[in-house]
Amino acid sequence: MSKQSILDISQFLPYQLVSLSTKVSDDFAQVYSAEAGLTQAQWRVLSHVFNLEFVTAKRVCELANMDKSTVSRAIKQLEEKQLLLLTKHPTDKRASVLQATEAGLILYEQLTPKAKEWESALLSNFTDNEKATFRELIAKLSMSVEEKSGK
Repeated sequence: MSKQSILDISQFLPYQLVSLSTKVSDDFAQVYSAEAGLTQAQWRVLSHVFNLEFVTAKRVCELANMDKSTVSRAIKQLEEKQLLLLTKHPTDKRASVLQATEAGLILYEQLTPKAKEWESALLSNFTDNEKATFRELIAKLSMSVEEKSGK
């Protein structure tokens, strides 16, 4: 096999994206972990509860790209911390609707400015135009993947 035919994994886009995503997620985890003792899965579930008026565990799995067992475990833990409660789905007896408790709301309101500060610091080396372009490119790449996979 010639040197030219070998894939340089460090320059392969999927590898670069996963590597960067892991680094970014791990760094941001320090914010919600230190401030609230939350895991990545718990933070994602709680965030989706606040970003959607009506959300089920199945929908969180789809949106956060997390497996069912991870989401279920995070929901149970958030219930135990009294940050989340489950109510019956109005039309699907097998599903529950996720709702934040008052304590969950207070916690999320405390974490939101810290999350925004963290993101601002992460992107501080970008100009406003670069930030806009970067977000556009991410959206285009995401759309391309969705079109390719038929989702």
